[in-house]
Amino acid sequence: MKLGLPDCAKVRVWVSDEMRFGLQPVTRRVWALRGERPVAPNDPRYQWGYTYGAIEVGGEGAAEFIHTPTVSLATSLEFLRELAASDPGSHHVVIWDGAGFHQRNGDKSLPANVSLIKLPAYSPELNPIEKLWDVVKDRICNVRWKNLNALEAAITAVLREYWTTPSRVKSLVGEGWMTLQANCSNLAVRAI
Repeated sequence: MKLGLPDCAKVRVWVSDEMRFGLQPVTRRVWALRGERPVAPNDPRYQWGYTYGAIEVGGEGAAEFIHTPTVSLATSLEFLRELAASDPGSHHVVIWDGAGFHQRNGDKSLPANVSLIKLPAYSPELNPIEKLWDVVKDRICNVRWKNLNALEAAITAVLREYWTTPSRVKSLVGEGWMTLQANCSNLAVRAI
């Protein structure tokens, strides 16, 4: 796939996805004494929101997140605009899945400094940000949240650990295929 990256701009490679959260509790297994039966609070309420996230492959180990009430083409575009504005002097390559509410590369509404690469269908294991969503769900599980604001605050506390500590982002991406491909795909792309 030819992205048409500018020759002189700094290129930043991101992986992105969104996570749905809500007052329908996330339950996970827990350790208990033999013979004891642990009880998780459960009060299903049907309210939810979404968190869009992007973590940088190589580079500075940056992370960007926004909470939204819904997912849509307009919301996805707003997230891409926020990502592009985080470093306007760079060209941003965003790798994400082919969800119906994700823009496609070449879309005229995209910011000029953003290019998109679509992951193959049904391959969440290729996207390192999926590991972060699993960490978030581990930290918010087995709790009855008072309201969406309280749940959003708990999610933000977990995500803050990633946007303030680049080494945590780098631990999610690792030294796998994505970093290696970013380093050898173009002389202008140098993930460090």
